Amino acid sequence: MRKIIYLIEQPLDQRNFDRFGIQRWSDRGWTVEIWDFTPLAHRAVWRDFLESKRRLSEFPGYFPIASKSELKNRYAALGNVDYFVDLTGEGYATLRTKVFLVWKGARRVICAAGSIPAPGAALQPGVLAKLRGLFAKGVPSAARALIMALARRLLVRAIRPGLAVVSGENSIRAAGNAAEILKVHSFDYDIYLKVAREYGDVRLPRYAVFIDQDLCFHPDFIYQGSPFVVTPEKYFPAVCRCLKKLSEDMDLQLRIAAHPRARYFQRLADHFEGIPIEYGKTAELIRDCHMVVCHDSTAIHFAVLFHKPILFVTSDELLPTHEGRSIHQAAAALGKSAVNLDRQLEGVDWRRESHVDAAKYREYRNKYIKIDGTPERPMWETIIDHIERTEKIDHIERTEKTNRPGSIAH
Repeated sequence: MRKIIYLIEQPLDQRNFDRFGIQRWSDRGWTVEIWDFTPLAHRAVWRDFLESKRRLSEFPGYFPIASKSELKNRYAALGNVDYFVDLTGEGYATLRTKVFLVWKGARRVICAAGSIPAPGAALQPGVLAKLRGLFAKGVPSAARALIMALARRLLVRAIRPGLAVVSGENSIRAAGNAAEILKVHSFDYDIYLKVAREYGDVRLPRYAVFIDQDLCFHPDFIYQGSPFVVTPEKYFPAVCRCLKKLSEDMDLQLRIAAHPRARYFQRLADHFEGIPIEYGKTAELIRDCHMVVCHDSTAIHFAVLFHKPILFVTSDELLPTHEGRSIHQAAAALGKSAVNLDRQLEGVDWRRESHVDAAKYREYRNKYIKIDGTPERPMWETIIDHIERTEKIDHIERTEKTNRPGSIAH
């Protein structure tokens, strides 16, 4: 039986189980294993997940890797493996694992499926600035960091992707030196395909939906070991002022589409001041809404696909951060400007913000969600079809080579 391994660095909850297409591989007769490096590489994130009482989507092939000995056990039990899907970064443990799997004959698959406009390269620190930052921490620390950076570069060269799965023209650059590129659509487009077929509730009153990104509590900041970019004391009142003014001026009710990992129901404070919060229904809420209010969430994809007006918002706290620059970049991609909730709220032209630039939306769709002409079917089905077709061709070529007159086997 053919085997595929997923390398991940985030706990396998039901959302990830679905997004990663695990059941589709099993249904097609593949043995699937998930090697989750979160307990080893991101202990604080793993602890936060367990303490939150969220559930793992456990199945016989799921292996949380908490120690080097557990990783060695996985190596020892590996057997034959055909492919591995790489959804991890460049940590030392995961890089060594990728090298090992490639050495064992597995083909590496990377995914760039579901991007948003990113701040320009000019905004990123240059090489000299990075070196100054390193040496500011002391020569020994800088030396260790440089050695690790060199080791990573050498290891990365040894694990050239056999297949890069991309969605949108802008994602192609992320394919790097991959031997082959497969164009599909974003993770969210699968959800769109399903939700678009369902009949929206036309009886609902007109409402605006705010796409929450859990900016005050998001586990990504735990991953990065960096401070949160906004404070609850300033952030939530500013967002609520905006939403309530929008509600009054446009005669709209309000909804909050909670981030999939947000846990507002476990918090004592009513951060959104009585505005209804809904979980696990972001696509449906956007489908049936009158307007979307957001920062730079990938849920922008749903707003674009359903042709919904978008109001981009930022704040004084967000402006100097990477997230702040990303918000402005996302807004610019759709012909908009981000509204500063701390300074510009009184001057917002709601009618202008309600305009949808169809040409900009088509361009955004092609760049970041789905290239025209890619299959209108579930993303992982397209990937599995491609891999199985490639395997069949490779098998035929190997058979023909073996049976060719003059070959050693013949």
